[in-house]
Amino acid sequence: RIQILFEIMSVKGLDVDTGNQELNDKVRSWLNLDRNENTKSELIGLITDKKHEEVERILSNRMTFGTAGLRSRMGPGYLYMNDVTILQSTQGLFRYLEEMDATLLKEQGVVIGFDARHNSQRFARRTASVFLRHGIPVYLFSRITPTPFVPFGVVHYGAAAGIMVTASHNPKQDNGYKVYWKNGAQIIPPHDKGIASAILNSLELDDDAWNLDIVKPNKILRDPYDEVFQRYYEEAAKHSITRESNSSSPLKIVYTPLHGVGQEFMKESFKTFGLNEFVSVPLQCKPDPEFPTVAFPNPEEGKSALDLAMKEADANGCSVILANDPDADRLACAEKRTDGSWYVFTGDELGAILGYLAFQNHLLKNPNSSVESLYMVSSTVSSKILKSIAKVEGFLAEECLTGFKWMANYAIRREAEGYKCLFAYEDAIGYMYGTRVLDKDGISAGGVLSEHASQLYGKGRTLYSYLEEVFSKYGYHVTNNSYFLCYEPETVKRIFGKLRNNGYPSSVGKFKITGVRDLTVGYDSSTPDNKCLLPTDPSCQMITFTFENGCVATLRTSGTEPKLKYYTEIIRRPGDTATKTSIKEELAELVKEMVAEFLQPEVNGLKPRPN
Repeated sequence: RIQILFEIMSVKGLDVDTGNQELNDKVRSWLNLDRNENTKSELIGLITDKKHEEVERILSNRMTFGTAGLRSRMGPGYLYMNDVTILQSTQGLFRYLEEMDATLLKEQGVVIGFDARHNSQRFARRTASVFLRHGIPVYLFSRITPTPFVPFGVVHYGAAAGIMVTASHNPKQDNGYKVYWKNGAQIIPPHDKGIASAILNSLELDDDAWNLDIVKPNKILRDPYDEVFQRYYEEAAKHSITRESNSSSPLKIVYTPLHGVGQEFMKESFKTFGLNEFVSVPLQCKPDPEFPTVAFPNPEEGKSALDLAMKEADANGCSVILANDPDADRLACAEKRTDGSWYVFTGDELGAILGYLAFQNHLLKNPNSSVESLYMVSSTVSSKILKSIAKVEGFLAEECLTGFKWMANYAIRREAEGYKCLFAYEDAIGYMYGTRVLDKDGISAGGVLSEHASQLYGKGRTLYSYLEEVFSKYGYHVTNNSYFLCYEPETVKRIFGKLRNNGYPSSVGKFKITGVRDLTVGYDSSTPDNKCLLPTDPSCQMITFTFENGCVATLRTSGTEPKLKYYTEIIRRPGDTATKTSIKEELAELVKEMVAEFLQPEVNGLKPRPN
């Protein structure tokens, strides 16, 4: 049936009848533009099934190019990831890069990588073809790579930009297009708007745009895989402190890439750090774009994503589990308790461990260096633990907007001022150890964490005991973070509008609010002029409340997923008589009241985080 309709539409003048002439024209326009038979057939199938509202939606709206680049499900239409939108976006990116620095672009080119998702390699080749047509040098990885290899490659080759085709930890039907600037960090304003505008002026696709024959070895097309692989691990080796003794540790570790790219790259990381080989999870160790064993290929989901790894660890007598997300830029960790159960560290707890470790290791390697010139940065929704450590030890720590695009650019700016950035992190299990990769990097972080765990276990200690050491020295930082799924943008606007339009709330249950910062509109009650110190972003909903009991709570929307997130933290300084249990109970009560009053899940149809 679909084939017959396809023949009618493609051979006999594209006679389309959706009952709407304007929509008919949009369908004809798409079918004339698209040369991919699969996405053409998908669109025709929607028309055949009379899903005209869906056809209208995907042909009348366009993906928004932002600081995160592009991310959407794969399928036909301008709203989705497909060959047409990849080509159009790359044409726009080329124009913008040429406008910014034509000489750099012509001489140094771009770096392009891809993960193991459906269509990622073809999307990468389509991307490369646009630049090659214009005589721009392209470093196109010949094989799947972890996302950190692309920003590393941008800096290594001095490229004008980098593009990584990945949807990170999103569901299997999604893909994405992540752009790095010439400094090796993700783009920030105004480049996002500049690229978005250039894309809208680059929508025409001629016959040559579809020619992939140009993507073959020639003098301006290089495969950077071997060189970047070697240089990356040479840099990673510099983070090792105890390489010679790591293999003598009794610790056994299980690792899972969750069907993503990480297996071989984490193996090389363990080798680089002189660690014993990890135990693999057989059902998850090979790249598989279907992600058949997990509902969500996101190790941030905790135990639900680590079930198979826990079973493998139990069967092999392993005490620690490491997991990367599918593009290996995030890192999760779990540790076996004495009662046989598993403790999954939060992103903030791993941030505390790795942050303190970065400081300790730097002092070991540089005992006479100035502490005042050291620097760390975290996102504003993450724990304040780095600031607490910095306050005691005398180095600089600051917070910025969410996303490594901000943290990396903050680090670049501070290093230009003479600081040395040791570490950056965000609560969503993203860690940047040093500045050789200016983005979160789950491969190098996995090596650093595994080395430290090996040394701890050699001394009869655990990662959790090290975390307790950090908290006992700098104060307990107790967090309670989660999210609700919300697929209706209007619902999100209504929730946040209610919080701000009638005056910000002064309390939640029995908990009094003493301060409000709204980064959507630029209001901050704590500053003399009530203006935010951090940049504002009208496109993202984000309000932070400070409570009389010391709790800081933030509500925000995700930039890449249909999630309404909340982040809460209470800090108790050393010497405070409150127990960790009582702090957790107090925070849990506050969160319960906040969710009920501010979010009203039942009223607003919000779906709780899956178990």
